[in-house]
Amino acid sequence: MGSALLGKRSIIIRTVPIGGRVCSLALVALLGASCNKAPATASKACLQFASDLMPDLAGGLIRKDFRVANAWAVKADSSIDSAGVKLPAYFLSADIIAPNGEAVVGTWLTTNVTQPGLIYSLSPQAKKYSNWAQAGGADKATAGFSTATPGAKESITCVLNSRPKTSTTSTPAKP
Repeated sequence: MGSALLGKRSIIIRTVPIGGRVCSLALVALLGASCNKAPATASKACLQFASDLMPDLAGGLIRKDFRVANAWAVKADSSIDSAGVKLPAYFLSADIIAPNGEAVVGTWLTTNVTQPGLIYSLSPQAKKYSNWAQAGGADKATAGFSTATPGAKESITCVLNSRPKTSTTSTPAKP
């Protein structure tokens, strides 16, 4: 009689440690998988620049026969200090398009992407083709911002990834 209980008891005792081991193994696998994820700063969100602000941005172009298009922004981790007021900072990149259709990407620093705000030229192309105040350097409000600041290159990538794909035409095969 005692052996029947002992047998059932030993099955229960063995089942619990095996179940515990399976749960522990699953937990370790889950934690290991979550540790292998990319860092939180892997990519920043592309924010579309408001289309009604494009004329304002284009108004800063030196050559009036140039235009800007395909503008995207990425929020910076730090802010612009304008007269002691901390304003959000966005890296704004857009295609600067010449009359012949050639385009280069320019990058600016701005305080808003949905309504008018401050604009500063950041990249060499933005400095060359627009007359907005230059960011970084001697300007105290934008000190520490450059094209190497996290978010600047990401905004350029947003522009490049959003360019219209060129269509290729193929010639029909001869019958």
